[in-house]
Amino acid sequence: MDSGNNRIRTVIADDSRTALLSICRYLNFEGYFDIVATAADGMELLQMAERYRPQLALVDLNMPVISGLEAAKDLRKAFPALRIIIFTESSGHSLREKCLQCGADGFVQKSQMPEKLMEEIHKIFPNIPMQK
Repeated sequence: MDSGNNRIRTVIADDSRTALLSICRYLNFEGYFDIVATAADGMELLQMAERYRPQLALVDLNMPVISGLEAAKDLRKAFPALRIIIFTESSGHSLREKCLQCGADGFVQKSQMPEKLMEEIHKIFPNIPMQK
């Protein structure tokens, strides 16, 4: 695939290999993303962000070593321009608010993916066309 400048450099973190592969396949299908790295825990996510300098981080809330919430806080401090979307199996308005307060730009329940994921990405990157 073309990794031109018009594609969003993306890192994805999820401790579930199945979920990680599903998200990667979906984003590759969409065609607007250059997946530069994946991570299985929060510490690896921070290392991949430092190494690859992505524009977008898709982060599972519940991960080992460093949680997605803590990773989002660290990412926001280290990379202020990085856009962060947290996704989780959990639900609730207060959880969404907590994620946003910790530095996330968006929040998606896994049960609402991939449609809500693309809606959240489109809010952050409005130049990406929305599928009808």
